[in-house]
Amino acid sequence: MNPTAVPAVSAPRGKAEQLKLNRLRHRFLWWLMWVVGLWLSLATMAEAANISGYIHDASNGESLPFVTIYLKGESRGSITNEAGYYVIPDVPAGTHEMVVSYIGFATFTRDVVLIDTDVVIDVRLSLQAIELRATVIEADATDVVDFDPSPSRISLRPAELKAAPAAIEADPIRTIQTLPGVASLSDFSVGLYVRGGTPDQNLVLLDGSDVYNASHLFGLFSTFPADATKSTELLKGGYPARHGGRLSSVLNVITDEGNKERLEGTGGASFLASRLTLQGPVARGSWLVAGRRTHLDPLIAAASGSNDLGYYFYDLQGKTHQVLSHDDQLTIAAYTGLDALNLGVDDIDFELEWGNRTISSKWTHVFASNLFGNFLFTGSRFKAQTLFKAEDTTLEETNRLTDLSLKGDINWLPTPDHSLELGYLVKRMSMEYDFGEKEQNWVNIDTEGFHNALYFQDNWSLSQRLRIQPGLRFNHFSNGGYTGLSPRLAIRYQLGLNTYLKAASGVYHQYIFRLAREFQGISLLSNVWALADSTADPSRSIHYVAGVETKLAQMDVDVEVYYKDYVGLYELNYDEQESIEIGDILRRGDGQAYGFDILLRKRAGRQTGWIALNTGLTERTIDGLNLDAQDQPQTYRSKFDRRITLHIIHSWRLGKRWTINSRFTRASGQPYTQVFGSGEVELPSGLSWAFQEKGELNGVRLPHYQRLDTSLARRFLFVSWEMKVYLQVVNMRNHKNVFNYYWTDGKARKRKPGTRKALSMLPFLPSIGIDFSF
Repeated sequence: MNPTAVPAVSAPRGKAEQLKLNRLRHRFLWWLMWVVGLWLSLATMAEAANISGYIHDASNGESLPFVTIYLKGESRGSITNEAGYYVIPDVPAGTHEMVVSYIGFATFTRDVVLIDTDVVIDVRLSLQAIELRATVIEADATDVVDFDPSPSRISLRPAELKAAPAAIEADPIRTIQTLPGVASLSDFSVGLYVRGGTPDQNLVLLDGSDVYNASHLFGLFSTFPADATKSTELLKGGYPARHGGRLSSVLNVITDEGNKERLEGTGGASFLASRLTLQGPVARGSWLVAGRRTHLDPLIAAASGSNDLGYYFYDLQGKTHQVLSHDDQLTIAAYTGLDALNLGVDDIDFELEWGNRTISSKWTHVFASNLFGNFLFTGSRFKAQTLFKAEDTTLEETNRLTDLSLKGDINWLPTPDHSLELGYLVKRMSMEYDFGEKEQNWVNIDTEGFHNALYFQDNWSLSQRLRIQPGLRFNHFSNGGYTGLSPRLAIRYQLGLNTYLKAASGVYHQYIFRLAREFQGISLLSNVWALADSTADPSRSIHYVAGVETKLAQMDVDVEVYYKDYVGLYELNYDEQESIEIGDILRRGDGQAYGFDILLRKRAGRQTGWIALNTGLTERTIDGLNLDAQDQPQTYRSKFDRRITLHIIHSWRLGKRWTINSRFTRASGQPYTQVFGSGEVELPSGLSWAFQEKGELNGVRLPHYQRLDTSLARRFLFVSWEMKVYLQVVNMRNHKNVFNYYWTDGKARKRKPGTRKALSMLPFLPSIGIDFSF
């Protein structure tokens, strides 16, 4: 495939089609306004007594999401949303004992006296001291109700994101790769392959904005600094109707709002980069600024003695959160990140830059104690630019993907048995691609598409033990005129005090493609994004999930089986050299993924961590690939198919100062296409033609993967600053993990054939660093 193999521009719409589209938009907006007005009128008519409020961290005023609140001895309760807001509706008059529980914080209890009016109770939770043992909350079976029926959901706190040692510095995505159901390609890739899905099939959200490139250094590091992250939520499958637009999973990252009590700073330095996060109070809220930059460029220049090779990346994000009133809050957040590489060889210069920019503005409003609204405007841009200079010729390739979105979610709790949610999405996506010489473009493409969606879901308690979550999402994509209905259903049944059965199913659609120019997860050139159009149908998947979760002593146990059916998968068609139609550039096909995963997790005490076991199979059937003797495509294993993977993450606090973190991973080898040999044929013209004799596509596997990492950290005070010095060792046993194989050329004159050589991944790699906070 040549560099011009990119999607073509759809033909301009006629006036009649444009008028029809405008009428549909107006009807959609009028219908939405009518539904919202109906909900508002119903909510204000309700006369039930509700308990509502916000949960905050007492040390800095941060709102706390996903906190459990319940009334002791009653089957009533709630969990806080992303803004830290909760409501327990329709509570009868009398005295009730309210319990607020959140891992890492002291449990809060309070007697609440209700008469016939709503009560607002804002709670500030205090951090728990170093625990000698896990806190056990005594409760009856009626108390411990999980109010979220969604399966395959894992949330991580900031301390857990930093629990796993990583190459040079802690990386949130590297930690997420150790969770059950998540696979990685190699030590050099932070791509998330979730239950048979590829990285572009994950919806990655940063403060509500879509992130289209979540990695630095060709996939080696992620774009999310752990210091500014408040919560991270991974939905591995069967996720509810509020999320859509991707086939596989959702990664929702929420950054800190900022310290509302005092000025605070955190940061650190390592061989790779330096980082700093500052936050503090301002006006009626807080502000936060975080930055990170590598300092590889001067080191590379000093080591090479020239400026022919240079590389750096940086991240910069800012946020302000303002509490306008108890019922209104405003949050504005922005992020920018960039990778820059320049390489010079003789008279040839190669420059490559790529990065993300996002901005979001969120208004949250409490219409009534049991009616909460969340409205966002988000913008996201991914840009990649490649320059190739040789003598008097300059070739330039530029790809821009711009995403502007309006989102809204309204939660209404009319009764204790129902939690209704209605939401909408209006998204404008535009893709621009230019390729050619500096002064003259050979290819110029500018296309756009509107993705409109409307969803409804109900968290419905059918009985004290049985809770279901039906949902429906309607999608319309203008570029090609595609519509799709996505029904969702989740079921959760409580067997005992801490034991639940769960299941979920859903249909998912994706209207965007990533044309990945990579090898084994390493981006060799910047990726190109394209939109579905009349020549390329969108992709679709169906999820089926079932499982059980319980507690054994102080351990959370979660076991799930899954099956995912994929329709409209794609691979790049490297045989296509002329057409720029997206339908010609992509080979299409179907696939499936199935298996089970187990998670054992301990979240409190001096020793914490988890054990994750994944086992599964991922296979595809793509037109034009892995053909049999009749030129029919045969099913093959995906390159990220791992039959079994075991992760053990352990964090041990030896006292107030010392901490040991360790990570052990053992996995079966990935599939690869075996090369039996290579040769060269001399043609009569004097030219030569090199060839390779290959076996079945991904027909054999690399050797098993094994790695043990460990880190030792010591905390101490320097004046009033809290310092932490750490030593990390990656691949402590120096296990030779094979990245891939290649063949040497051999010596034809001596009739000596080439030999197979192995490319290894990270060797024994020690590093030191320092973190600080004040």
